[in-house]
Amino acid sequence: MGDVSVLGWFLNLTLLGLLAACLVFCLRLDRKLSHLRSGQDGLREAAQELSEATRHAELAVRNLRSTAMEAGRDLQARIDEARVLSDRGAPVNPSRPQRPKSETRW
Repeated sequence: MGDVSVLGWFLNLTLLGLLAACLVFCLRLDRKLSHLRSGQDGLREAAQELSEATRHAELAVRNLRSTAMEAGRDLQARIDEARVLSDRGAPVNPSRPQRPKSETRW
């Protein structure tokens, strides 16, 4: 019966070693999962900041588009006015004196 108790002790010690290894593994896994969770929080914050920046960029593009359309309409009105004045023979820019045709340079 002495052999059975030695075998029992050996199995118990082996089981104790495996349980200790499992405990160490679980602690390491828990630590890694904690780091992963905290990293996800940072990722969520970054995603929210990116979303907010995207909204601001979309608004800026809309404003820029509106400004460009307004500038285009203003430019077209000036072009139309210049064509009318040109057809009448009036100077397009009255603040700038007209050169005689003999002074025109190429």
